Amino acid sequence: MDEKMMLTYNRASLKMIRNNLHVYATEASEPAAQNTYHESMMKIDDLLANIDQKLKQL
Repeated sequence: MDEKMMLTYNRASLKMIRNNLHVYATEASEPAAQNTYHESMMKIDDLLANIDQKLKQL
């Protein structure tokens, strides 16, 4: 598997995880849990931006 394909696969997986976290965040009743989900989503957004940048370089 070449680098571009691996990054594309990882990007798709991260987007799916992020979407699941978004659902969990909206369903969470405790503010602390919501904040934790949102922080995780922001970290994934950073990873997605890095992957997108690398894919543009390839």
